[in-house]
Amino acid sequence: MSTEDQLLTHPKPCSSLHWRGMRLSFLTFPILGLAVFGLCIFASALSFCQEKERRDCPSDHDQFMKIQQDAEQNKPDAQTILASCYELGRNVEPNGKEAIRWLTQAAELGYAPAEYELGRTYLYGRGIPADYQLALLWEKKAAEQGEREAQRDLAFMYERGLGVEQNAEQAVLWNRKAAEQGEPAAQLHLAEALESNSENKAETLSWYRKAARQNRPEAQLRLAQMYAEGNGAPQNYAAAMYWYNKAAEGGQSQAMYEMGKLYLAGNHVQRNTEAAFIWFQVGARFGSQESRIEAAKLQPTLSKKQKLAADSRISNWISHHSGAQKEEDEEEREKH
Repeated sequence: MSTEDQLLTHPKPCSSLHWRGMRLSFLTFPILGLAVFGLCIFASALSFCQEKERRDCPSDHDQFMKIQQDAEQNKPDAQTILASCYELGRNVEPNGKEAIRWLTQAAELGYAPAEYELGRTYLYGRGIPADYQLALLWEKKAAEQGEREAQRDLAFMYERGLGVEQNAEQAVLWNRKAAEQGEPAAQLHLAEALESNSENKAETLSWYRKAARQNRPEAQLRLAQMYAEGNGAPQNYAAAMYWYNKAAEGGQSQAMYEMGKLYLAGNHVQRNTEAAFIWFQVGARFGSQESRIEAAKLQPTLSKKQKLAADSRISNWISHHSGAQKEEDEEEREKH
């Protein structure tokens, strides 16, 4: 049973949500549960990464020569890999035109991964001007063959009206197809669409949970909020705090602010002004004006020793969470 499942089945009372003695996380959970939970995410991601690696250009020269021979014999999988060689400049000089030529040959043979890559090339203008009509053509061909990333791209095009009229129903349809294959961005966007247009809150929460388990910070934040609200599931502040922590690790400043408010209020977790101050300070460093205001209010109530301890915990936490560190770095760049 995963950590989250344990929290849903056996929610902890408010009094058991302690602050003292915590190191990197502000809410502790059974280590075995976290390990199992992390392993599930890793296994899902590994399957996708292994599939992607098979389409990437090999570094080994002999393997490259075999790919080149197969491509010249009109094998579409080899042509798709050879295209990536020209795009990466691996074993050959970088050449965008050659990459597109080989992708086009493979796509014209009906090879779905090549159709997707070619569509994406036109969608985002990778080395060429963007062409939404050609992007739509190839993304749709790949999507209809079940390529989940193409299905998500197609949903995105319907969402934004790129190469096609905006169509929310078509966006939901393609997001659902991709989401059912485990595509995390599609799961998130499907949940958002359902939340806006559906009365089925349980299904909405289910899709947010699926995306959250694949480390989508936006989904983790909304899932935490839904558990806190009792929206789509019974109110469960232990589960809410679990997902607030996850969202914060991904750099979501709103999660930091809302955890600070929970610790400050003390209605649903054990009241702790030091913990509240720390989360407000972290949130302020990630650009949250609300957190900055709350931290300023609390600062005079803390001793010099408490402030120094808070600064140490904040630096330690950020240094151990690469997603949060990245968000903070981006926030600092925007200031300058």
